Amino acid sequence: RDVSVALSRPVDSSILNILPATVAAVHEEDAASVMLRLTLPDGSALLARLTRRSVLALGLQTGQTVFAQIKGAALLRS
Repeated sequence: RDVSVALSRPVDSSILNILPATVAAVHEEDAASVMLRLTLPDGSALLARLTRRSVLALGLQTGQTVFAQIKGAALLRS
């Protein structure tokens, strides 16, 4: 819920953490939810849970380049 996906780099957004990523996997969780595994350029992975409707509207598929938007409040400092 703290990671969203865009097809192009967003502008004029309150979300400041925007990273290019590749859709590594698309897993249908249930009738309404899809889990995306995203790979960042450094090899790190992110998970993003989207609605099936959003995935279909964006035409998301494995291998596609997207932009991951991560809410700063969701980041953990270690």
